[in-house]
Amino acid sequence: MQIGFILSLIFAIIVTVFAIQNAGDVEIKFLYAKVEISQALVIFISAALGAIIVTILGLFREFKSKMKIKDLNKTISKLSEENNRYEEQLTKNSLEKNDSNTEEVTKEDKEIKEIKENQDKKDENNEKENSL
Repeated sequence: MQIGFILSLIFAIIVTVFAIQNAGDVEIKFLYAKVEISQALVIFISAALGAIIVTILGLFREFKSKMKIKDLNKTISKLSEENNRYEEQLTKNSLEKNDSNTEEVTKEDKEIKEIKENQDKKDENNEKENSL
């Protein structure tokens, strides 16, 4: 930003020197009007109008950039919220899956325990029969 300001000052000094060295009167014709005016004044007015136009265009570009940034921030916010929802859903599904796996393991443990108990009972009955 400072470099632009310094370059603007240098350009203003060059325009000023040029205008002072060419300070004679000139006749300006525009459409049906004729005006006799100092050439230095014409140069200053032209430079000032050019600066104003450049400033307006720069402000317009800056405004467009800010609007684009605002839209992109909204998009980021929406995507971030969506990402959080998906992460919560994934965590919930993962916990539910772990719970169902735990239930399955518990059922299998019960079945194995029942089988062992039945086998133990059979073994006891066999021992009893053998002892008789």
